[in-house]
Amino acid sequence: MELAEHYFHQEPRQMEHRFNRILYTIIFLFLFSCQNTKKADRTDIKEVEKITFKKMLMIGNSFTFYWNLPQVLETMFDSSNINIKVDQKTIGGSKLKEHWEYNKHKSYNIEDYEFVVLNDHSTYPLNNVDTCSKYLNLFTNYINKYNGQTFVYGTWEYPYLKKISSLKPSNTMQILDSLSKLNNAKYVPVGNAFEYVEKNHPHINLFMDDNKHPSPNATYLTACVFYSMISGKSPVGLPRRFQGKNIDGKKIYYIITEKNIYKTLQEVAEIVTIDIR
Repeated sequence: MELAEHYFHQEPRQMEHRFNRILYTIIFLFLFSCQNTKKADRTDIKEVEKITFKKMLMIGNSFTFYWNLPQVLETMFDSSNINIKVDQKTIGGSKLKEHWEYNKHKSYNIEDYEFVVLNDHSTYPLNNVDTCSKYLNLFTNYINKYNGQTFVYGTWEYPYLKKISSLKPSNTMQILDSLSKLNNAKYVPVGNAFEYVEKNHPHINLFMDDNKHPSPNATYLTACVFYSMISGKSPVGLPRRFQGKNIDGKKIYYIITEKNIYKTLQEVAEIVTIDIR
């Protein structure tokens, strides 16, 4: 009788232990499964990003970074559901020959980019064409090595350059267009767009007070030309303002274009790109 009582007292305890072991096993398996699912989800997100987003690098000087051109261009793409991220390697007053050396010593990771924009110093096509040609060729061959596509930034002529080009057989835009063709690169006709505005819409101011650097309106025009050449789409219908966030997560505007001007600038960009994009 005592043995029986002892047995019946032990059995519930054993059953309780077995139940706890099973419960702990189920909880462990559930948590393990959740962790693996999260890892798989993170992997899937990374894979989607690799597949979905292309990358563009803009190499140049103040004509590239003025009024947030790279950021404006990226948000332009985003507004049209075109997944291209835009980075920059820019130094005020720099030349491509300097960027070539910087890339050698502090890699620009050009192999990571599908699109690369080259912006030489504004005076070089007219005054140092051999140097301009040499480094456009070096960069283009390097970009081709990694199956990237080269875009040559066809910069504009401001008053000082117009005086120089008036004494030469070709202007800045013509020279850069020719060098692009020689290197199987795409010419981006920003200077041609400036020229069109100056002739047909002289009331639109394209320059800052130094008569050289682009005004906000000019940067918007530049972004529209780049948008069209890279996406192959018309810039007509794009928004006139673009925003992002600063490092604190607060909203900032990269550019706001005048209401009575932005549509004209879009139409000019369409005119100069429609036959070559």
